[in-house]
This record gives sequence, C-alpha cells and structure tokens, in this order.
Amino acid sequence: MRPATDPSHRGASQGGSPPIYKPGPDVRTTALPGGGMMHVNPNARSRVSTDAGGRIMAIEKPGLTARTFGSDGRAAHIERTRDDGSRVIVDRGFHDGRRVEVVRPGGVRVVTHGSVGFVERPLRRDYVTRTYVVGGRSTVYVYRTGYYRSYPYWTYVPAVVYAPAYYGWAIRPWGLGVAYAWAPTPWMGVWGGWYTPERIYSTPALWLTDYAISDNLNVAYQMQLASGAPMQYVEPAQMGAPLSPQVKGMLAEQVRQQLEADQVAATQPVVQAAAAAGPAALDPAIRLFVVSTSIDVVSSANGQTCTLTPGDVVQRTSDSVTSDGKVSVVVVSGKSAECPANFQTAFDLATLQDMHNQFRERIASGLDKLASTAGTGGMPAAPAANPRLVPEGQAPVDGEAKNLLLAQTREADQAEEEVKLAMDSAI
Repeated sequence: MRPATDPSHRGASQGGSPPIYKPGPDVRTTALPGGGMMHVNPNARSRVSTDAGGRIMAIEKPGLTARTFGSDGRAAHIERTRDDGSRVIVDRGFHDGRRVEVVRPGGVRVVTHGSVGFVERPLRRDYVTRTYVVGGRSTVYVYRTGYYRSYPYWTYVPAVVYAPAYYGWAIRPWGLGVAYAWAPTPWMGVWGGWYTPERIYSTPALWLTDYAISDNLNVAYQMQLASGAPMQYVEPAQMGAPLSPQVKGMLAEQVRQQLEADQVAATQPVVQAAAAAGPAALDPAIRLFVVSTSIDVVSSANGQTCTLTPGDVVQRTSDSVTSDGKVSVVVVSGKSAECPANFQTAFDLATLQDMHNQFRERIASGLDKLASTAGTGGMPAAPAANPRLVPEGQAPVDGEAKNLLLAQTREADQAEEEVKLAMDSAI
C-alpha cells in the first residue's frame, strides 16, 4: 500500500532541527533559489543541500538520495537505485515506524511496514497477486488493475463465491439476537477500552463487521509488537474517538449491501472483478473505510500531523479525485488522540481502494468462518455454503515471500546505515 503523505512532511518524529553542515576544503558551494545552498564534493561524489541556516536537508551520492533529517541525523526518506535498475524506498513515519518498498525488475514489488508486508507479482495481463505475510502466516490474493484517469488502483478478485442461499442467510436478520463469545486476543489487552466486540448479534453483517475490525486490530498489534514499542493497556483518556454503535452500524450496512452484490454475482456463470466499472472507493454507497495499515497523514485544515493505524475508521467526504490523485476523508474513529474525530486529510485513491479491498478480504474470511461454525456454539444453522472457485481469483502463495521480506529488511538497514555514515562525515 502506498503512503498517503508527501515524505517532505516527515521528520517531525525525528525531534528538533537537522544538524548543521560543515563543508570540507574540497567542497564547492553555490546558492540555491530561496536561500538554501548546494555543496558539491567532487572527490566523494556527493552533494549536500542545506537551508539558509546551514541545516542539512538532503544528501545525494551515486544511486542514493536521502532527505528530511532530524537532529539525530536519521533520514525520513531514502531512495536507493541498484545496478539492476530496481529501486529501494525507505520512509520513516512521524512516530519512527518504517515503511520499505522495493520495485524489482519484471514488475515485482515488495512492501514492508514493520513485520507486516506483501510481495506483488504480475499474474497475467491486468492482474497481479499479492502474498501478504502477517505474524509469519502467508496469504495470497488476486487483484485486477484499473485506472481512474491516469491513477492506477487495484480491485480485489474473490477466490470463491458461495451458494446464493448462503448469502441470503447472511443477509437476513437473526431474529431476537445471537449470543457470541469472542476468544480473548492480545490486542484486547491494549485497546480494549477503545473497542469491544458485541456480545449479542441481530444480523450476520454486524458479526462480520466485528470480525473484520478485530482482524485489523490484530494487525495493528503485530505491527506495534515488531516496532519494539511497549505493549500495555492504553487508557481511554489517551485515545481518540471510540468506535460508536452508529459508526459500526453504518459499516454493517455497507457489509450487508456487499453481501447482496455478492449474492447476485454468485448467480452468474462467471464471476469477474468489476474494475472496468471504476474504483469501489468512489462508489456513492461506500463512505466508510477501515484503515488497514499505518499511514502518516497531514491535516487539510492546519497542517497538523498524526498517524492512523489498522482498525481506525475514516469517512470519505468527496466524490471526486484531486489533480494529484487524492480523495478527501475525515477521521470518525481513531485509537490515538493525535488523530481526533473530524481530523480532515486526504488519501491517495489507490490507498483508499486498498482499504476497501482488505475489508472485503476480511469479510470473505468471516463468511468462511461462519460457514464452518454455523449450527454450533449457539450460532444459527445455515444452508450449505457450497463454495465455488473463481478462476480469475486463483493463485499460489509466493513461496519466496517470507525470505524476500526478510532480505528487504536487511537491505533497508544497510541503506539507513550508509546514510548515517554519510551524515557523520558531513557534520
């Protein structure tokens, strides 16, 4: 998933002003428009850009660029070009979380955010696969590539569809309600004061909504655990707006409408991804989105920054895409008080579409769980699900994904170390 903010906004997390550059005797210095300076060292084959006060803003070497430095000398954005033409991009977020993306020859893309990541490969014309690795477990999904104006986005292609009667059961209310006891999970010990699954369910759509949000919170837990941040209960007073029953009800209604669409699709001989119809992220019926990865965002109102994490909820406030490919949203529920309700920002269209995709993927997983547990543990009996494979949605798990993600982490470490050495020699 691509970041939703310009890296030039990053660096606030680094704390304080960047270090002052001390040019050596072999450095040639010229003035830049706006008051900055460019320092070129022909022997070291390096260039250092500074602001008017001499603070380091960027360092460039053959195949390596780093910019937006904090007082600790760590770069917020690094780009490295390798001999084979691939690119390594390392971004440090406002709270020091690291996102790494490598674009390899042949259209292979590897993305990591902490311990969570995916490997994307072309499957066939207009289709790609992504093998996600979360908590050491690999899962593969298929997406169809589309374009809105000139902006690419990816539409989730389901791997299976169920019998229409099963979808009908999942759409109808459960009468007086169904009691369901969720198994304790680690994230509850951290954000249990912000969000708690229901105990009584009136509809399967509401159960599926809790299932999907809980899965996102588990991803948030895995990411925070991998970052080394302390895993302890967060007091409600330190959190943002809780997930209200009204918001959850709106999400459940979106789930119900998706189930209705899936039921119609299940009656067709061939199920296809509807990328040609445009991005679902701009569908008038879809307004709420559950955040599925950590994203640094900038307020559209005052430039304030904050970080959204999996499980937070935003609402799309615009039906159009700006000239730079972004869609306006507002935070309606967030775990951090830094991202309060009504915080206005914007996401890349592809980022918003990815959130919708991953919410659908979790709903699909929830439908599978409902099919296997219906009629047990107090759950109502259901018609046979009779899953049918969707040929377009089939792909093998990438057996190299885990190793590629590990190798990418090591390469990002090396890139950051190289930049640190370049910074040490400049100050």
